[in-house]
Amino acid sequence: MKESRKLIELIEALTILPGIGKKSAQRMAYQLIRSDKKMVLNLSKKLEDITTQISNCKICGIYLDLNDVLEQTNDECLSCVRENRDKSKICVTESPSDVYVINNSTDYNGYYFVLEGNLSPIDGRGPREIGIEKLEKRLKSNCVSELILATNTTVEGEATAHYIHQMAINLNIKISRIAFGIPLNGELGYLDSETISHAFNERKTI
Repeated sequence: MKESRKLIELIEALTILPGIGKKSAQRMAYQLIRSDKKMVLNLSKKLEDITTQISNCKICGIYLDLNDVLEQTNDECLSCVRENRDKSKICVTESPSDVYVINNSTDYNGYYFVLEGNLSPIDGRGPREIGIEKLEKRLKSNCVSELILATNTTVEGEATAHYIHQMAINLNIKISRIAFGIPLNGELGYLDSETISHAFNERKTI
């Protein structure tokens, strides 16, 4: 019996999501087919919007609505243009979502720099691909006295932190790493606010 080609294509498309294999993608696809047509079309519109209506701050890397970006000078977000932020500190994260977690869980008032993921040679992600060269350029052009590493404690996250650590040492910049309270192989997005706050405030120089 011939299966719908469009259904097969949908299943294949859904597997780009992290943690979604073919079986999970099949269940999601069948659920979408059975769902109300208006709800599915709304989902389709939202997916289209993320490719046309969302941009990112050219300074820190967080995601912004395109209209909000255009209203700012130099494609900067409000956090980056706030004069009361401490320009001597930069917190490095792997994802924009980690910025929101830290910002909502701590009293950190410095700047952020969001990498485009973590180092993973197997997946073809080297220093250039995740933005480390851009970070290095920023460190050289600003009076940064402390670089805070808030990468995840996965193997890739640790490798990324180590690479940036070596780079910062060569630039004579103080390095600190959030660690206390973060479980091994843990990811910031899955932790509660108290754990994040404690870990961030108890960071140590490495």
